[in-house]
Amino acid sequence: MVDKDTRMQAVIFDFDGTLANSFNEVAGFLAGQAGRQLSDFSAAQLKDMHGLSMKDLALHLGVPAWKLPLVYFRGRRSMHKRMTGVTLFPGIVEVLEALHKDNYQLLILSSNSARNIKKFLSQHGLSGYFNGVYGSAGWFGKGAALKAVVKKRRLSPTSTVYVGDEVRDVFGAHRAGMPIIAVDWGFASSQALLDRSPTLLVHTPAQLQKALLDWGRP
Repeated sequence: MVDKDTRMQAVIFDFDGTLANSFNEVAGFLAGQAGRQLSDFSAAQLKDMHGLSMKDLALHLGVPAWKLPLVYFRGRRSMHKRMTGVTLFPGIVEVLEALHKDNYQLLILSSNSARNIKKFLSQHGLSGYFNGVYGSAGWFGKGAALKAVVKKRRLSPTSTVYVGDEVRDVFGAHRAGMPIIAVDWGFASSQALLDRSPTLLVHTPAQLQKALLDWGRP
């Protein structure tokens, strides 16, 4: 469980798979890098892919491992054109509104580019909710990036929670010495997340909202 004895200072959100439902856009791009299209796969096959991390999704779709760094950089450029097709997960706006109303510092740290994220936030009228957006955190790890953000914002790691949907998010938060609330509506399965021992696993934005607000209140 989240340590209720520590007052929450800030919440750092991952973007793709946590706030933004970008699976189709990401999977479509990755399939294209492997010379395929999403239409090549059945609905059942696509459903099974929802439990894969971005890295595993790329490999599953046929992108060679050696090509992943190049695909990562191409993907950020491609996603800028695709942002208009990305939607928010239902219930996320309510989470952000509640936290913003209670004056929590809200940040985003993602492997997506800050340019893409800011475009998305502007499209959905959410720019004013966030105190900072940090992009290009890295395809293979986020620990160092989380440490840098905490230092830059003069936050305490134990009073800052990261919210993410992938195994690498959990691992990165552990390396940064901060609590991690894992959400299972994104790119990784519940079991994959639990295997990495997040501070808490939630299944709905309503559960996320309650967990964060309960932790933040004395």
